[in-house]
Amino acid sequence: MKKNITVAIALLSSLFISACVTVQVQPQVNKNQLAISSVRDIPISYSPGSTFSLAPKYIKATSLKIEQTQAIYKLYADAIIADLMKHGFYNTKNANNSAFYVGFGVALASDLSDKTINDEFGITPGLPGNDDLKKGSFLIYIEDARTGKKVWRGAVQGFAHEDANEAEREHRTAAIVSRVMKQFYATN
Repeated sequence: MKKNITVAIALLSSLFISACVTVQVQPQVNKNQLAISSVRDIPISYSPGSTFSLAPKYIKATSLKIEQTQAIYKLYADAIIADLMKHGFYNTKNANNSAFYVGFGVALASDLSDKTINDEFGITPGLPGNDDLKKGSFLIYIEDARTGKKVWRGAVQGFAHEDANEAEREHRTAAIVSRVMKQFYATN
């Protein structure tokens, strides 16, 4: 009988102790984490000196104010122009003189879901969401001016840095554009 009580106490103690130390492991989320994906659609290449023009694309409904959207698009437009020019391409305001067009869009996940991105754009980097952070997407593509066909598409997902100052935003935007455009240059 004494042995049964000792076994019962040991069993209850082990159950109590194991229940106290059970920990739910949450995946680590890095605020600076980026997911990048791209695809080459057709084998058209552009030599340095080729001209391009920007063709920004806006989503119909956004949770951001117009001024916020304009500021974000300007950051990305400036970064795209600077990156392409650094690689020997020339920006032209006259779309008729362009060898290629650079289409791009920026949106929060609350305004543009991964499913919609995949259905409409064809690629999604697949960065998992996080309840504490706002996930956003930057989509970019190169379209041949002569044929009107998409040559290359890239997509980046990361988390919004709402607390960043203007200089930090410019630096982060340039880094995002540079990282995805490396994939274009590697296949050009």
